[in-house]
Amino acid sequence: MNHEITKHQFKLIRLFACFQLMALWLGLSMAFPGTGRRNTHDMDTPIYTNNIQRFVHRQEHKNEEIRALKRVFLSNRSVTCNDGSQAGFYLRKSYTSKKWIIFLEGGWYCYDHHSCRNRWLKQRHYMTSTGWPDARDIGGILSGSMEENPFWWNANHVFIPYCTSDSWSGSKPYSRSETFSFMGSVLVQQVVQDLLTLGLENSTDLLLTGSSAGGTGVMLNLDPVREFLHDKKGLKHIAVKGVTDSGWFLDRTPYAPTLKPAVDAIRRGMELWGGQVPQRCKELYLGEPWRCYFGYRLYPTLQTELFVFQWLFDEAQMDADNVGAPVTKQQWDYIHKMGDALRQSFENVSAVFAPSCISHSVLTKRDWQNVKIDDISIPEALHCWEQKLHRRRIKKSRNTKMFADQPKPFRRQSVNSTLTDEVAQKKKRRRKNLKNRKGKKKKGGVQASGNRTSELNLMGRPQRSVLRTQRRKHCTHRRLERCSWPQCNHSCPRLHNPFTGEEMDFIELLKSFGLDMESVAKALGIDMQTLNNMDHSELLNLLTQQSN
Repeated sequence: MNHEITKHQFKLIRLFACFQLMALWLGLSMAFPGTGRRNTHDMDTPIYTNNIQRFVHRQEHKNEEIRALKRVFLSNRSVTCNDGSQAGFYLRKSYTSKKWIIFLEGGWYCYDHHSCRNRWLKQRHYMTSTGWPDARDIGGILSGSMEENPFWWNANHVFIPYCTSDSWSGSKPYSRSETFSFMGSVLVQQVVQDLLTLGLENSTDLLLTGSSAGGTGVMLNLDPVREFLHDKKGLKHIAVKGVTDSGWFLDRTPYAPTLKPAVDAIRRGMELWGGQVPQRCKELYLGEPWRCYFGYRLYPTLQTELFVFQWLFDEAQMDADNVGAPVTKQQWDYIHKMGDALRQSFENVSAVFAPSCISHSVLTKRDWQNVKIDDISIPEALHCWEQKLHRRRIKKSRNTKMFADQPKPFRRQSVNSTLTDEVAQKKKRRRKNLKNRKGKKKKGGVQASGNRTSELNLMGRPQRSVLRTQRRKHCTHRRLERCSWPQCNHSCPRLHNPFTGEEMDFIELLKSFGLDMESVAKALGIDMQTLNNMDHSELLNLLTQQSN
């Protein structure tokens, strides 16, 4: 009896203890909402252990547009900027797109101790990651706005700040014996490696882009990046392509003697940086690998698809040629020849967009859609090129699969080969007769078919084949400006007077070419007052027509 009472009391005590624990848990939940039971939303929210994962989750569930790219330092701390500070990149992930765009920032280079020291004093932001903000908002092809970036606004965007001063080609690590490191090519490889775990390994397309020195970096790193992904990592499902912007330079004789000729600077720089160039180009220029830094020499050796954007009168090329601010006829003559030389260098380039303008870089500018050739903008030409490559890839994939799935030829052994031949002949005649009957019906129904087509057109139902033909004719990714005059394109960025800083009137620009405006007016059949009052676009049309 005593044993039963003790057991009953024990059950009561245990039940009472459970009630106390439940009351305590409920009280804590009410007092501290962040602890205890999680609400329905919190229950669906996974717990993350690092900043990248938390950033990823916020972007996935946030409805409003997120424009900023977030800073991420490299996992390999030995890959550094010039001063030994940790290198990295800026990232904005997409959860509905499998396309990735990596952009290499531009900013010239230094090539010896003196030029690098001078760069450190005047342009230190190109040599260190110290002071990098937590987030950056980049325009153009890295914009998250559909209006500004109609074809790639939703892609995964990666911006790599330029802090190696080596045109993204160096392989020299930081050491105490050396003032600066130069690890541009190593940095690109490490960024691609780090991005694999962030979703790049499941992507379908990778577009490696860059402007100015970054554009040169694209050409130097394009084949190595593709080989790294396809051969080393076995990720052959990723289509790798490149876009170089204002990085296609010529090794010309300078307009005036200079202390830093481009050819000599690149030659000395490559030695300082431990510069890496694609193997095929290096083999082509044995003993002179520095020549591979010039696009028209490197391009024929590339095995990866490349789209080239280049202003025909690029300001960086003018600076390299030491031509100075163009205010004399001699300077304009030299610049005009420079444009002709650039145009000729694109003779065998399959995808190019080259407007006849004086400017430098375009891909990350907010107004990049404004520049057009034959009413086609840069994004439209670039998208056209990308779509054609995509269709070609699908066709190639289908053909490969078709031949892979096709069974091996098998010759059936027939007991009566004569009977088999007769059956084959009967089938052949049957197909021929059927074809003839269809042909007669079609011929007899031409008039009716034509009337039916007219009715459809009147009803507002366009013929699909006609539209398709027009679309294909409209889509072309080779756009070379026909007009050879600097600034003859209506959409060129405005020029400014080098002395006053004010925007130059088109008449002033023509005068700076060394043209006698009275002779121009006479050639056009108008007086000087009409010429001076003429609209820029109207005058440009007249001049272009006269030139043609």
